[in-house]
Amino acid sequence: MKKGKTGALVPAQSLVLLALCAAGIVGFLLLVILPADRASAELDREIAALTARVEEQKVLAPVFKTLFEKARSPVKAGGPAPVRAKLSRDDIAALPKRLQEMAAAHRLAVREVVPDINTLTDASGRLSMKIQAQGRFADLRGFLLDVGALPFFDGLEEVDVRGVEGGGEEATLKVWLARE
Repeated sequence: MKKGKTGALVPAQSLVLLALCAAGIVGFLLLVILPADRASAELDREIAALTARVEEQKVLAPVFKTLFEKARSPVKAGGPAPVRAKLSRDDIAALPKRLQEMAAAHRLAVREVVPDINTLTDASGRLSMKIQAQGRFADLRGFLLDVGALPFFDGLEEVDVRGVEGGGEEATLKVWLARE
């Protein structure tokens, strides 16, 4: 086995086996350990995000519970329900001015009242209208109640409230109205 100065101290076959073992270990690291480590890091991030959501839900649970109990309580009779009617074509033309007057009564400035043209021509008997108003959030409630009391009000699809520069909020409402 051992040869002189010109010979190898380790046989060639042992060197080949050593190289194969080293390649196997490196391959195992690259193909198994590193992807598993990346997957573990990804799972850790997801766990942290879910933990944060659970903590948020724990904080909001009492608020939800009280609001849910209020929603379950019977509604106080505030008066008779309005008689429902349908908008005529002439009423549709006058509606933006009427909505602006209602909003002004609640200290809201209507920036835009846009009817959805597609709902004017379909056979659904309903008109979709987008209303953008600016003012204080507290004043929005009264305006929504007045809109809901309109005899041709059919439903509220969307309410989007955003803060604006200079204070106040901007609300975008999408309402459905009954039409002829």
